[in-house]
Amino acid sequence: MAIKGDRRRRGWRRLTAAALAMALTAACAALVGGVTAAPASADPLPIDVDPFYQAPDGFESAAPGAILRSREVQLAVLTVLPVHVRSWQLLYRTTDLFGKPTVAATTVAVPMGANTSHSRPLVSHQFFYDSAAPNCAPSFVLQQGGGLPALEGIHSTAEYLELAASISQGYAINVPDYEGLHGHLAVAKEPGYMVLDSVRAAEAFQPLGLDGAKTPVALWGYSGGGMGSGWAAEMQPTYAPELNIKGIALGAPVSDVESLLHVNGSMFASLIGVGMASLRNAYPKFATALDQYLTPEGKAIMDRTNSQCLVRNVVELMFTDYQRMLTIPIADFLALPDIKEVFDSTVLGSNPPTAPMFVYQGVYDEAVPWYTNDRMVGRWCDGGTSVEYKRDHLSEHLTLTTLGMADAFNWVKSRLQPGAPDPQGCHTDDVLTMLGSLDAVKTQTEINLNALFGALGWPIGPTEN
Repeated sequence: MAIKGDRRRRGWRRLTAAALAMALTAACAALVGGVTAAPASADPLPIDVDPFYQAPDGFESAAPGAILRSREVQLAVLTVLPVHVRSWQLLYRTTDLFGKPTVAATTVAVPMGANTSHSRPLVSHQFFYDSAAPNCAPSFVLQQGGGLPALEGIHSTAEYLELAASISQGYAINVPDYEGLHGHLAVAKEPGYMVLDSVRAAEAFQPLGLDGAKTPVALWGYSGGGMGSGWAAEMQPTYAPELNIKGIALGAPVSDVESLLHVNGSMFASLIGVGMASLRNAYPKFATALDQYLTPEGKAIMDRTNSQCLVRNVVELMFTDYQRMLTIPIADFLALPDIKEVFDSTVLGSNPPTAPMFVYQGVYDEAVPWYTNDRMVGRWCDGGTSVEYKRDHLSEHLTLTTLGMADAFNWVKSRLQPGAPDPQGCHTDDVLTMLGSLDAVKTQTEINLNALFGALGWPIGPTEN
């Protein structure tokens, strides 16, 4: 499964192009231009030692989504540039992958100028933090004062653009730690529980001034965040049917975890290590079977991957061949009953959502295969879900993060318009680039400017009477 030399060169060219594209957009969020950041009142503690995240006694009897504790926090870009919004963290009761009570945290915010006596829509942003290490979660890396440990989650700066987009419209935002306290990235069901319960918690949090379960809600996530949003979409009809979900946008969602094995030996090889580490943490039978066939080097890599965020894992594990980490062929490993059972459970598509869906995918995505999401969309459409599916023929995995952002956000805004009719049926649209329309260019420019102004200290969003 090792890649050939010409594929490796193409990978480096695409990586360079993607890095340049992301850098141009992220610069709008990171430009400091002589602005001095306000000092934080106290540096946040890492999640694994912060008592805020500890489940209180008797929490199991609380309803799913019940708020267990809350605190006000200061959000920041790159941990030093304060963003002037009103923001809090909520610890809430939720459910784990085995159906047992557990806790998770989410970050919620409204514009500084919001009049919370008026209700507003809620957009839940699922970040692609893609790490089995708890301290890479959004609730830590989004805070001011996290320093170098928080900068391991620097990819969240790109997703700050999406937060700025939602806040600029006056929406409330919700950013759940949907991997829980144990870094369960690639598991089945649990991300859906945690996303849906975070929405319940946000709707019940009085300082946001939302209208409870009547609140119009949109979910939006890319890559790993798309996977979390996908699980929420599939589970919402039975787990949280009371929620008023107006639409769910998924960018390049990981709809089949086993399909990521095709990146073995490529620049995206870290996704295998992170996924295996996550499944090893979550499923005891998977861990036992994996450890039986891991080499000492493989065990060391799993342990190291468990403690690092996405960016460092990407750099350290690029072009890794995982066959050398196993004492048996990969095909034989995947055929083991305890391994096959887990991988089969992580495939999206079996439970068609009732909410309208927007799915976008790069045809040349080198991380998430396009055919897996063609299959997922097809199964949803066969089950009666309304899906607008866009396939971008210019982007791959890294570039679609930003090149697809404006089009996706325009769709989210259309779903949150009062009285917007529900779309019917399924439609697939093949485009050269999702940033190819004037509307998309206009929206992306507005997103970049709002993110820039927010990073420079101006409040984002409307001032309401």
